[in-house]
Amino acid sequence: MSASTLLDRPPTTPTLRLVDPPVAHSGIPAEIHPDQLTLPLAWEVAPGVPSVPELPRHLRLVGPSSPPAHPSGSLTASWVARMARAIIEVADGDRPAAQLTRWVDRAPLAMLSARGVAFRRHPAVRNRRGALSATRATQQVRAVRLCPVSPEAVEASAVLVGGGRGRALALRFEARGTGWVVADLALG
Repeated sequence: MSASTLLDRPPTTPTLRLVDPPVAHSGIPAEIHPDQLTLPLAWEVAPGVPSVPELPRHLRLVGPSSPPAHPSGSLTASWVARMARAIIEVADGDRPAAQLTRWVDRAPLAMLSARGVAFRRHPAVRNRRGALSATRATQQVRAVRLCPVSPEAVEASAVLVGGGRGRALALRFEARGTGWVVADLALG
């Protein structure tokens, strides 16, 4: 008797078999969501071997962990848009930096404050008499994107348009105490 090798065996191909749609106890087809059709195929690796193996008893399935609920709730795009607009107003010298002390860390707030003061002193924003120009364009938020980094940190970007100019803002929010705080930011 000779030993059989893999080359001596005929190649096997996966088989597809048709199955009946789900049926309720009464013999009438079960209710199917109108937007989702059932796929009447079951794929098997080989006869009697399902394509998705059963979970071994000594292992347990661990799904994606849901972040713990933050006391102030989740960070929303509308709140990020309002914060982005306020930050740009501080950077442009149109809003006092002290109004954001509750929501922005000290280092980014100091940078914004210094930038706002320098911006207001620049000759380009003053009119001929030395007064600040009152025709500054209001910044409108065009897009906001949120990217959760961890349960306690979210990175966001915002695009603001106003005065014929587009600006980008990148923010890092961290959960602290009773709410979200801007821990770092970059203006573009």
